[in-house]
Amino acid sequence: MLISYKWLSSYFEEKLPSPEVLAERITFSFAEVEGVEKKGDDTILDIKVLPDRACYALSHRGVAYEVSAITGLKKKAVEYPMPSVKNTRELLVRVEATDLCPRYMARVVENVTPKEMPWVAEHLSAVGQRSINPIVDGANLVMLDRGQPLHAFDADKVEGGIVVRMAKKGEKITTLDGREVVLDESVLVIADEKDPLAIAGIKGGKKAEVTTSTRNLILESASFDASYIRKTAERLGIKTDASKRFENGFSSALAGKGMEDFSAYLFEMDKESVFGETIDWYPEKLQVRKLQVRKEEINTKLGIEIAEKEIEDIFSRLKFSFEKEEGGWLITPPVFRADLLIPEDIAEEVGRLIGYDKIPSVLPPKSGDLLEIPKQFCYEWKVREILINAGFSEVMTSSFASHGDIVIEKPLAEDKSFARADLRGGFAVALQANSLHAPLFGADHARIFEIGRVFAEDGEHTALAIGSGGSKKNALAELTVVTKLLSERLGVPFAGEVKDGIFECSLDSIFEKLPEPKSWDITISSAQTEKYQPFSPYPFIVRDIALFVPAGTESDEVYKIILKEAGDCVARSWQFDTFEKDGKFSYAFRLVFQSYEKTLTDEEINKKMKRIQDALQAFGWQVR
Repeated sequence: MLISYKWLSSYFEEKLPSPEVLAERITFSFAEVEGVEKKGDDTILDIKVLPDRACYALSHRGVAYEVSAITGLKKKAVEYPMPSVKNTRELLVRVEATDLCPRYMARVVENVTPKEMPWVAEHLSAVGQRSINPIVDGANLVMLDRGQPLHAFDADKVEGGIVVRMAKKGEKITTLDGREVVLDESVLVIADEKDPLAIAGIKGGKKAEVTTSTRNLILESASFDASYIRKTAERLGIKTDASKRFENGFSSALAGKGMEDFSAYLFEMDKESVFGETIDWYPEKLQVRKLQVRKEEINTKLGIEIAEKEIEDIFSRLKFSFEKEEGGWLITPPVFRADLLIPEDIAEEVGRLIGYDKIPSVLPPKSGDLLEIPKQFCYEWKVREILINAGFSEVMTSSFASHGDIVIEKPLAEDKSFARADLRGGFAVALQANSLHAPLFGADHARIFEIGRVFAEDGEHTALAIGSGGSKKNALAELTVVTKLLSERLGVPFAGEVKDGIFECSLDSIFEKLPEPKSWDITISSAQTEKYQPFSPYPFIVRDIALFVPAGTESDEVYKIILKEAGDCVARSWQFDTFEKDGKFSYAFRLVFQSYEKTLTDEEINKKMKRIQDALQAFGWQVR
């Protein structure tokens, strides 16, 4: 939220601390100030208002309230001359979607002559908003000042009254930015008797757009369900300043203040404008919330002893009404503080204004000798321990897939439009990729496993997949051995399906049969520490060489000669076989060639292998 220091200062008789000092004090008690930028004769504070305080702080008045509480400076009341009510055309308002619109206010204003007011454009420009026309600028100005989103319709373009209803299937609206949106029954709209005029709480439409030629208006100030606005704005892909405020639960009690300020603005712009009665559909007024809190509770939660007088001073600075009770207070927070719901919230308010730096750091008490070990967590790690110590590496694949039982409403890509129903699909791709690159890892084939959540039609559960990239026969044998090892170590059968070198089973059903763990005895071998180096984007070539040497010839001696003749393109090499026959020893080595600069050819590698072979034969060794 961009806040103008000059605009903010208009709420105080006394001079505020310098922008830099104020930014530091705001950061340590309210919200992080991410930037302080000089702009002409003004300074702009970029305040990162988090969702827990967005219900009141996405406005200059909201930040002024915080500055008053933080600094102790008294915030002055800012009121504007209000127009008198006169007769205008009749306006009918009907709210059908009562569960999504707790309050709807509307007012007819006639004979409006839009006039430019330089100070308005200056205020908007300071916080990064462009001027559109005097009427729309007024709505934006009040929203940035008060926090209440507002809208104005050209009354001469509205057919009949105003209806707050759900859209009809296939109904369309062209938004103010020229985008055509196809609506359905889940979208709340503000409509006239024929067409939608706006997507409620999110974006206005072209049909009743206000222009410089507009002379008659219908003003709107309303409140909408926060959760609905967030979900709908996300689904439609339309995020606006208005939707951001509505989705954070801006108080319905302040819709009236927004309507008053907007009316006062238009009255200041043109004193000849005619203002009709305000229609206020507000069947269930917001209930005043009261919280009981004890002094002892505040001090215990903060870990510091704060005097009663100091706590009450903080209540006053935060505009809390309070009545003293035995050992505490009955507090009534301001109506706009929708974030204060439980006594712990009050303790937090006291703590942040006292200053977190004044609260000493204390180690929490010991919880005792016996700690509860989460069963699922413990046995998952036990499975990891067994598999890793058996030479398998863990992989993590995407939870999204190209097919499955659960459809993703907004998929990231066409091949990720379902939640995975099993591990096998993505795991098979990982096994194949690891198998292709096994020589680079110094392995004859890939051995991997994955533990992850899957989302089948009958419910969500944790699955285990184990894969071996060896030949079909060897893979089956290896998987049989490792599942038997798991069964023996955990004491329950690991039954599952083996297909294409992959074993998969449900861990939840296996863990159900296991007792509660008594101790944390997981021991996983430490990973080797190696220096990172970038990988080559070019393909590698694998070659083997085997030879007979006389007894007494060490393999290291042979290995050094091979590496010397192979040159710098050897990415990895190792000895993979040795045996004795007829008094001679056979050594076999594998070389993985790869360049960081180009794709190697068979011809280039053949020349290297010929050079290696010649060097070995020069010692009288027989290359097989």
